[in-house]
Amino acid sequence: MGLQIENLGHSTLRVKLGSLDVLTDPFLTRSAGGVPRVVPPACSPEEVSPQLVLVSHAHYDHLDLKTLKRIPSEFVVVTPENCGKVLKEWEVVELKPFTSFTFGDVKVTLVPARHNRGRNLLHPDTGVGGFVLEWSGLTVYFAGDTAFSEHLYLSISERFKVDIALFPIGGFMPFFRRFHQTPEEAVKGFKILNARWLIPIHYGSWHVIPFLVKRERALERLLSYSYISNVSDKVVVLGTGSCWSLEK
Repeated sequence: MGLQIENLGHSTLRVKLGSLDVLTDPFLTRSAGGVPRVVPPACSPEEVSPQLVLVSHAHYDHLDLKTLKRIPSEFVVVTPENCGKVLKEWEVVELKPFTSFTFGDVKVTLVPARHNRGRNLLHPDTGVGGFVLEWSGLTVYFAGDTAFSEHLYLSISERFKVDIALFPIGGFMPFFRRFHQTPEEAVKGFKILNARWLIPIHYGSWHVIPFLVKRERALERLLSYSYISNVSDKVVVLGTGSCWSLEK
C-alpha cells in the first residue's frame, strides 16, 4: 500500500501511510470558536477512524474538541508543548522542536512554525509547530499554520528531503500577515524546501472574518504565482473531499 492524502477541509487531512490512518488538525464540525464555516467539511467526525492525530497548535480551527469527542476510534494525539492540558481526555505526546515520536513504522518530528501561541485566556501558552512524517522512504511536511520564514524553511530543508509539502495559503487578510503566509510566500517556501509536490491547505473554507475567504483569492493567487515561478506542474490541488495517491 502507498500513501493517500484526502482533503477534509481547512487544515484537516486524512493521511494514510500504508495501514496507518493519520488525521491532521481535527476540525469537522460546522463552526470553530463560534465562527461558522463557509464550506462544510467533507465528512463528519463519526466517519473517520485515525490511529494518530496531529495537532499543530491549539487554535479552535485546528483543535476542535467537539470533533475529537465524536471520533469512534481510539487514537494518540501528538502536539507541541503545553497543548496536553487542553486534551485531558486523550493520550497525548508533547514534542519539542526537532524531537521525534515513532508510531508503528512512521517517524513523526515536530518542527517550528511562525504563528501565535495560546488558545484562550485560560491557556495562553500552548505551543505551535508543524510535523514531518517519514515513512517508507517518503517524507511529508505538514506545516499547520505559519508565516513565511526563509530561516524556518532552510532549517527544515537542512534536516529533511521533503517530498510533499502541505502548505497553508489562506487567512492572511486583512492584517494577519504576521502569522500567516500568502500564496506567493508558500511558493517561495516550497522552492526553498526543494520539495517534489505542493498541496495547498488552510484556504477556502473558514476564516476569522468569513467574507474574506473569497476576497483573498488564495488558490487563484497560488496557481498564478506557481506558473510564473515555473513550479505549476508540482502543485496538486485537492478540493474538499478529494484524494491524491502516491505509490511507494
